[in-house]
Amino acid sequence: MSVNVNRGLKDDFYRYKMPKIIAKVEGKGNGIRTVIVNMVEVAKALNRPPMYPTKFFGTILGAQTNFDKNERYIVNGSHDSAKLQDILDGFIQKYVLCSNCRNPETDLHVSTKRQQISTTCKACGHFAVLNHRDKLAAYIIKCPPGSEGASSTNGKETKKSKRKEKNKTVNKKQTTMNRMSLQTIQRLKKATMNMTTIGVRIRMRIR
Repeated sequence: MSVNVNRGLKDDFYRYKMPKIIAKVEGKGNGIRTVIVNMVEVAKALNRPPMYPTKFFGTILGAQTNFDKNERYIVNGSHDSAKLQDILDGFIQKYVLCSNCRNPETDLHVSTKRQQISTTCKACGHFAVLNHRDKLAAYIIKCPPGSEGASSTNGKETKKSKRKEKNKTVNKKQTTMNRMSLQTIQRLKKATMNMTTIGVRIRMRIR
């Protein structure tokens, strides 16, 4: 089931939709936790890394958050879907909707040098600097979109890219060494031939 990204609008023909949050409570006692089953799909509809809304849940609920190797986004404690959906509305208002036209067609930009978060709206072209001073803002600046901390998927891609780049460097060094070795062998052959020629000339002069 899908709902309006901006749930404040009760328009059935509103074209910006997102999946309704599905939460599953696991464990008992101190190990109880809530898995947001479809966090990746929800985040994709919002054009934000899945860890951002997950972290937002943690800051509002005062709970630890993380993701596991199976792409499951987790909030410690027991929380139902309706509560998380209401909290997600707050995230959308602060970090997704354009402050000018209120459409969710925004791209998030982070300047780690300026310690600044901004958005650009693809619908109206409006540029806005987000002056939020909450824990999520600090996390976003530390882990901008595309970084390893922003999402597990992006993290895997980053590691893969790093390995690929490392392999390229190693292969390049190996190729350079092979070329140098070949050049050294050629020089030695040439030097040997020169020494042989000199030896022959000396023997001829002695005779």
